[in-house]
Amino acid sequence: SDFSTFRELRKILKKIQPDIVHTHTSKAGVIGRIAAKSLGKNIKIAHTFHGHHLYGYFPRIIVRAIILLERVLANFTDLYVSDSSQVMSDLKTKKIGVTKKWEVIAPGIRSMICTSQVEARHNLNIEENSFVICWIGRFTEIKNPILALKSLLQISKQTSIPVRLIMVGDGELLAGCIDFADRNNLQVLFPGWKPDISNYLEASDVLLMTSVNEGFGLVIAEAGYFSVPAVSTDVGGVREFVNDGKNGFLVDPTEFHIASKIIELIGKPDLLIKSGEEARKTTSKNFTAEIFVKKHRIAYKQLICLPPKSNY
Repeated sequence: SDFSTFRELRKILKKIQPDIVHTHTSKAGVIGRIAAKSLGKNIKIAHTFHGHHLYGYFPRIIVRAIILLERVLANFTDLYVSDSSQVMSDLKTKKIGVTKKWEVIAPGIRSMICTSQVEARHNLNIEENSFVICWIGRFTEIKNPILALKSLLQISKQTSIPVRLIMVGDGELLAGCIDFADRNNLQVLFPGWKPDISNYLEASDVLLMTSVNEGFGLVIAEAGYFSVPAVSTDVGGVREFVNDGKNGFLVDPTEFHIASKIIELIGKPDLLIKSGEEARKTTSKNFTAEIFVKKHRIAYKQLICLPPKSNY
């Protein structure tokens, strides 16, 4: 299948004769760059790392193979883009693209329809007086969804206020998480994978992110759009959005620390509101789709040596 994909990509590239080929993600990044290079033309090649697989995903021998492959691909990759400075630093430490040009371009958030928390909760049949935590991601080990459930269990032991957890996503650990919630009588909504997460974020008081590894954490910026602060493990490029205690909160990866922070926020509604407002300001200032597009246009012009004011 990979070879068939390579041939089809090569055929498409040969037909359209692009000035730049920009690849994304691991598999597409390998096949796409090799296909572009195989044409033997003066095509500029860029690749974006949306996080990396250096830890938390594969056994050490597989990681070594990935590093070696990326070092080889660097020979004909003209521009590297990462979604956070931390990702760039981690990859350069492994001598990937150390002699190449790098750009850090964080994800951009598109405008979304806003209603109200009351209406969003009504749509989801959640009580208005509940404290709502939202978790969004793949149900895989790297996202650590069971930690969110264990944290909710600790919270439920420490407060009489109704606390609800929404876990949006799908994956191999979903069934086990549903079983854990049922066995411990936890109030958890499992809507599955959803292309539009706006209603879930708008219904929430905080976003909880429990990842073991993360490139940037796009959902944190998306939550900020709805004035929802994040309570997140301190991983990857999370700090490039979260200013701890100001527009979000960084926690140790334990259910006790997470529960303690959320209990604190339940008791400090003013802090919750203020941090949510700051999160929205951060998203609006640094993480819009317009900024994302502008930075790519500049990078592309530099790549093919066009003047900055070119309308190309």
